[in-house]
Amino acid sequence: MHFMPVTMDVKLNEIPENHYVVVQPLDGVPEEKVDTTIQGPMAMTTSVKLSLLALRSYLIVMVLLVLYHVLDLAGVFAHHG
Repeated sequence: MHFMPVTMDVKLNEIPENHYVVVQPLDGVPEEKVDTTIQGPMAMTTSVKLSLLALRSYLIVMVLLVLYHVLDLAGVFAHHG
């Protein structure tokens, strides 16, 4: 393994195959960020839509069950017995 001192002017395709380039993230060239404002809605198949709807329904039911259990522990519901 060989480590070469690298400056920002080195082209990555000029580095020999048996060498490794180590670039400190703060010294590296910044990445171009993806602009999501120009993208439209993601295309989803019917099965994906149904799966997401089922997941949403499941999460809502679980939150309602936790809320019911907390209210039951707090004594909001009177037990007749």
